[in-house]
Amino acid sequence: MSFELGSFGRAFVPRMVNRAVHTFDKATIVIVSSCWGGAILIMLFALYTINMSIVAKRQVIEAAAAEPSLPQLVSRPPELSELKPIVDRLQKRFPEISFSLGNDRALTVSAQQGAKFRTWLTVLSYIDTISPQYRWQIREFCVGGKCSSSIPMKAVLVAQKISFSSRSVRID
Repeated sequence: MSFELGSFGRAFVPRMVNRAVHTFDKATIVIVSSCWGGAILIMLFALYTINMSIVAKRQVIEAAAAEPSLPQLVSRPPELSELKPIVDRLQKRFPEISFSLGNDRALTVSAQQGAKFRTWLTVLSYIDTISPQYRWQIREFCVGGKCSSSIPMKAVLVAQKISFSSRSVRID
């Protein structure tokens, strides 16, 4: 292999250099154009993805707004001072029935006479209706010979104070 200066010199002839630069310019334009095209496609895909996430978030917000807000039930034992007005009201309304409030916040409803049985039952259902903020549970219930004491009708009720707090749906 011999190195020929003539062939090397022919490669740098102005016409040949002009053709090489022209070919290089076309290749550069193709490469730069394809890079810009790819960048534009990636940008369009990114915008499409952002649009989909915005639409999905809007749908979640609309679904949360359409969902009813359910309250959360909170119960606690009532204070004796809260139960005292209820006992006074019951005693005034039903003087023939005995009401006593224990230190354990239990309400004892009793009657001494068997003839007051219907009134005693009415009182038990009435307690629930006059105090909707309380949930009443029967701890002890006895009638007639089933009672351990000399009282023929006795019910011991325990109250739980009910309050509602709303749950809030948080969407970030």
